[in-house]
Amino acid sequence: MDPKHLFVCTIGPVQTFIAAARSSRDLTYGSQLLSELAKTTARTIAEQHGSSPEVLVLPAIQIMDDLRPRSSLNVANKVVAVVTGDVRALAEEIKAKIHEYVEQERAVVLKSISGQVDEDLMRRQLHDLIEFYWVAAPLPSEEQYLEVRERCDQALAARKVTRDFSQFPGVPRFKSSIDGVREHVMLEVGDKRSAASMEVLRKYGARRGELLSGVDLLKRWGTLSDSQGFKSTSHMAALPFMKGLGEQAENLRRELVALFERHGVTDVIQDYSVVFSSEVRSMFSDEQLIKRLIQEQDGLIGRYAEECWGRERRNRRPAPYYALLLADGDNMGKVLDEQKTPEMHRMLSQALSNLALEARRIIQEHEGAPVYVGGDDILAYLPLHTALKCVDELAERFEQAMQGFGFKADGETIMPTLSAGLLIAHHLEPLSEVLSWLRSTERDAKQVDGKNALAISLVKRSGVERQVKGLRKALIERLKQMVTWWTDGTLSRGTPYEFQELAQSLGDVLPQEALVAEAKRILGRKRESRGQEVSEEVRKTIEEWLTKDQVPLAQLAHEMIIAAEFADAKELANHLTKTRGKADENMAHRTT
Repeated sequence: MDPKHLFVCTIGPVQTFIAAARSSRDLTYGSQLLSELAKTTARTIAEQHGSSPEVLVLPAIQIMDDLRPRSSLNVANKVVAVVTGDVRALAEEIKAKIHEYVEQERAVVLKSISGQVDEDLMRRQLHDLIEFYWVAAPLPSEEQYLEVRERCDQALAARKVTRDFSQFPGVPRFKSSIDGVREHVMLEVGDKRSAASMEVLRKYGARRGELLSGVDLLKRWGTLSDSQGFKSTSHMAALPFMKGLGEQAENLRRELVALFERHGVTDVIQDYSVVFSSEVRSMFSDEQLIKRLIQEQDGLIGRYAEECWGRERRNRRPAPYYALLLADGDNMGKVLDEQKTPEMHRMLSQALSNLALEARRIIQEHEGAPVYVGGDDILAYLPLHTALKCVDELAERFEQAMQGFGFKADGETIMPTLSAGLLIAHHLEPLSEVLSWLRSTERDAKQVDGKNALAISLVKRSGVERQVKGLRKALIERLKQMVTWWTDGTLSRGTPYEFQELAQSLGDVLPQEALVAEAKRILGRKRESRGQEVSEEVRKTIEEWLTKDQVPLAQLAHEMIIAAEFADAKELANHLTKTRGKADENMAHRTT
């Protein structure tokens, strides 16, 4: 009987490859490609062992069909297996299969693009893109699994920091406008991107001012799974408004698409992004035509708003903000250390795979779009009117699924929890920057004591970034209460800004008791949007947050401002909303 080896490998690049994204399709395909390559790796290992999924530890699967190309299963970029036979030959076979998959995708891209491409350069760029690292070590017995796995992980980490460099054999050319590293391959554009017509750029799936490398073209034209798909950031921002239109939303979308098609654009994106003037600007170059089309577009939207909500709300428009979620399991390294045999590790892996399917369902039920869902690692787009509820449900489901996988610390058993970063961003912000802000927000959530935390950042195009963070349950409960206050008109829109000014000017001078007293005084002279005094119940609740829960006044002000964004989205999504007086007028003004 052949001796057993523990085989551990990773596929990359990960962060740099995924982060080089300007559109939601770039981001979705980049994430999906890495999952497909990892899936190809796992499938190759299983097929080399009689199509037996039992050899796989990570991912743990029950049937081979889970590993078919573009299945709903997301696979992390690290694969672990207990194998027999020639491990070096296995690694070479995996590497060949990975490059074969990429080559097949390259052929799909070239078939789809109508513009001329530097095919040799594109082939070299895609070949050099993939980073495949592997290690293997004898596994004398399952009792030594943890020790062998740790040794493999150390060796793999050492190999990954030993970089391979290859000389570029081509000719100098302008770099990609997406990653700034690789040369562009768009032969019909040359190096005069500013002079390229919209018709030429459209052949490559490029927008004004873009130069795309072979890797960029792969992201724009590669095969996406139907089950995963993608939605634009503009679509996510428009969702609350379109939800409010009810059955008329699809009629508005069709009329707007027809408007663009009448002027010669036949490849209009089939989602709700067509409600934004930015789509007009991206499709046309004639300034007079752009101005006329934007007027027609706005007139159409106004007519539908009036039909749905009445003449007094004809000025309602889609808000330009959406949410991007990044969530990660807390203490998963310690949980993994508790899995001392391949079977224990498989059980954890299987639980995470099942959880990934549940998480995908939860995201889609809340009208979001999953980018990557790996159980303890989630990246997804969400519309603002469902974002808070979705985050809460994902975290609760994670805790339920991880109940059997605790670890000991200071004499007590600690169960894994899920911490998340939620970024509210403008739909036109470059995704590379948005992802950078999002990762920073998620790191801030991870720094909350005890974790099981949530951090939310609001990044306005005009204004400063605001962030709130804390234990998830308490933070979401406060935000939900504030959303109710805003939608009911319980508080004046100026309240959080007065709190913010108080915190900035006197927060470092006055003791906490004095700050609370001054905040109460501000509330005492404030009136609800309906003209009534702020109720004693509301004032008492805010006082408890400041004193009992020890929420800093500056954070409370930011929480109120962020909650207003969620409240406005819920108002937009509320079909046939009844008039709410001044509160509704404020909301309409803010979203115009």
